[in-house]
Amino acid sequence: MSLNQRKRVAACPQISLWPQTHQLNILSANPSCLELVPEPVSNLELGLAEQLRHTQAELQRYRMLYENIPSVYLSLDVTGVILSVNQFGANCLGYTREQLIQQPILKLFGESEKQRLTDEFKALLTNTSEGAVNCGDFRLDCPLSQIKWVKVTLRFIPDYEVHKPVIIMLCEDITAHKQAEDTRQASESCPHTLIQNEQHDQVLIPDKLEEVESLTRLKEEFISTVSHELRTPLTNMKMAIQMLGIALHKEQKFVENAENSKAACYFEILNNECDREINLINNFLDLKRLERDSQPLVLEIIQLEQWLWQVLEKFKQRHFHLCQQNLSIKIPHSLPPLACDSFILERIVIELLTNACKFSPPDAAIMISAERKANNILLQVINSGVEIPSTELPRIFDKFYRIPTNDPTKQGGTGLGLALVQKLIKQLAGTITVDSGSNRTCFTIQLSLKG
Repeated sequence: MSLNQRKRVAACPQISLWPQTHQLNILSANPSCLELVPEPVSNLELGLAEQLRHTQAELQRYRMLYENIPSVYLSLDVTGVILSVNQFGANCLGYTREQLIQQPILKLFGESEKQRLTDEFKALLTNTSEGAVNCGDFRLDCPLSQIKWVKVTLRFIPDYEVHKPVIIMLCEDITAHKQAEDTRQASESCPHTLIQNEQHDQVLIPDKLEEVESLTRLKEEFISTVSHELRTPLTNMKMAIQMLGIALHKEQKFVENAENSKAACYFEILNNECDREINLINNFLDLKRLERDSQPLVLEIIQLEQWLWQVLEKFKQRHFHLCQQNLSIKIPHSLPPLACDSFILERIVIELLTNACKFSPPDAAIMISAERKANNILLQVINSGVEIPSTELPRIFDKFYRIPTNDPTKQGGTGLGLALVQKLIKQLAGTITVDSGSNRTCFTIQLSLKG
């Protein structure tokens, strides 16, 4: 650069990219003057959050209503496999929801009904109309179902969850109506009996069968009415209690201060007593159903050691508030598999475990054992720390009978549990006995290995 060029550059004023009023030497700035200002939450974001909370509450409410619809409500794939079922429906059918999922729907119906129901499905899929189709009355074939006859309504939804078709199936209980209709038809065709009086003349009198059937019909109608009238308010009470629990748990001080701990105590009493009433009604209806008729068994091959551990874990999860004892299992590895109805056997074992926990002191030992004896399996539930007086043993399986002053934890009970156990074991063609002494009680179930 020449001398003249250097002079011209020196004479030029300094050009800045910053506006004159905002020139700042950043390097010399005092760091304490630099602050991070949080961006305020917009009204739009607050509105979206509130809307999300409202939507979640609505979904929860609708879910609660769905689970307690007083009918059997199922969704199926186009092959007739169960995809979902509401909780009320599963309970009515005598299964857990897990036992029904991925099972063929035809498994729930009588043999004489399967072809007719299959034809209804074929017609529905051929028509592919989204309207509801009333398919008529069908007889169920579920061993522990609270209902025997249902009115079936189907609806086909072709575009469910990314174009995956689904069939909605509604089963409404019409058992009482069917039984009354059958009884009426039987009484109308009731035969008359010819007898001879002392002058060896013939007199035509109505058969006693008509009177018996009339009484039977009245009893069935009474049981059906009572069960419905008791179940409906209890279902509503249970739903309200669950919603109350959700509301209480949302309060931050639900367990932390004394006043709210009282609310928690009252809630626990409501919940437990409601469950006790529901169990009373269910056990009573199950007993009446088993006394009236017997359903065919659903036999499975059971590896008892693995199966009992699963039942024990399920029991602990469901009855964690009741189970304060030390539970164990004692089974030889060489025990052969057992062909049995696993649902009925599970119910028997859980009822015996419940009984043992209720009447045993905390930290007592409760053991399930099994062994082979000839062609039988002996399954025992043994609890220590308590014994039954010998004078009470003959009545232990009577309906509504409870051992006087033998409830150390004051759990209460319906007096139907052991009566139901005896009926269920009889359905499995087995036997149950009890012996008690030396501060120990043992219930022994004997089941045949022949299946």
